[in-house]
Amino acid sequence: MKNATFLLFSFGISCLLSAQYCTNGGPSSNADSNVESVVLVGQSGQINHVGCPSQIGVEVYLNESTTLSAGATYSLQVDFGTCGGNFAGAGTVWIDFDQSGNFSPNEVVGTWSGIPPVATSVFNVNVPMNAHNGLTRMRVTQQEAASLPLNPCASFQWGSVMDFGIQIVNGLDCSNTPGDVMNEAMVIPSLPYNHSGDLAYCYGNQNLVYTSPDVYYKLNLNPTMQSITVSACGSNFDTYLSVLDPQGQVLAYNDDGLSCSPASSLTFDVNDLGFVYVVLEGWGNESGLYQLQVNANYVGTGELAEPEVLVKPNPFTSYIEFSEKIDGFSVFELTGKRVAMGAESTQTVNLSYLPSGWFQLEYWTHGKTYRQKIVKQ
Repeated sequence: MKNATFLLFSFGISCLLSAQYCTNGGPSSNADSNVESVVLVGQSGQINHVGCPSQIGVEVYLNESTTLSAGATYSLQVDFGTCGGNFAGAGTVWIDFDQSGNFSPNEVVGTWSGIPPVATSVFNVNVPMNAHNGLTRMRVTQQEAASLPLNPCASFQWGSVMDFGIQIVNGLDCSNTPGDVMNEAMVIPSLPYNHSGDLAYCYGNQNLVYTSPDVYYKLNLNPTMQSITVSACGSNFDTYLSVLDPQGQVLAYNDDGLSCSPASSLTFDVNDLGFVYVVLEGWGNESGLYQLQVNANYVGTGELAEPEVLVKPNPFTSYIEFSEKIDGFSVFELTGKRVAMGAESTQTVNLSYLPSGWFQLEYWTHGKTYRQKIVKQ
């Protein structure tokens, strides 16, 4: 696995419009290939859309909607055709049953390939029992000169991308899912902490590292904590962990833990932030049963005293200087990776080669070890 670089009917529609669906793709030309019609009769209401004349970009028709019941089957009719010349292409229909804001491969309800004119494609829409209640989207795509599988977010020259409203009933009620969003993060009451859950249901994609669902936890810090260890070992899918500061900026992250890859684990040093968010998600679009363990390493009272050997300036641009000579030092990224070290007696250290950001400085002298956060401007 590679590491990431560097992340709700009028009210319902307005929230859906602000969801994370990709809406910047679709065709750049309104000539030739186009979805000519879409018909879906649900439990109540129906979609009966005529496609020509064609349009560019993603066409959003959320007011054209129908209601589908979890566990039921419906007949969807799509005319993959043209508003101009007849050229070969492919088509796909997705319904975002889990309301993640993404159209996943397991949410495909029908595919087509051929050269118009062709007979109407009729697909059986089997609504999963675990589909999430509420308003979601159905996307119908036709892409000229393409082959299956199609990318629901693709940009191309000729074809159609159309979004319709789908109201799911009798499915899962995910309206009060703890930890689904940052401002409703689950509070970790004490350490050590152990919790299990299932990311496959009722969790959306809020943390935009991967397209997978994610869950947020909030950990309050205190001065007796030296470092925090977070582990997703025991999860049954490939996990990704990240730690965010109160503003949502990444402090630490890990894809594959050393002890339980492909599950994740990480250790980060505590600073004076007050609290942090711990976010667990899947690698790529993976999800499933997860285990989360959080524990702390604590410092003694003596170690909390003001360091006898001081560091300045902080923040720094090139050099840091100690108030007296030290016996050695190491500099770590917040992920735990060591990026600089020195084992000789010194008082001034050149760190101009480091990128801008936060680092953990560890230095020792007179038999004592000191740790301090430093900032490179």
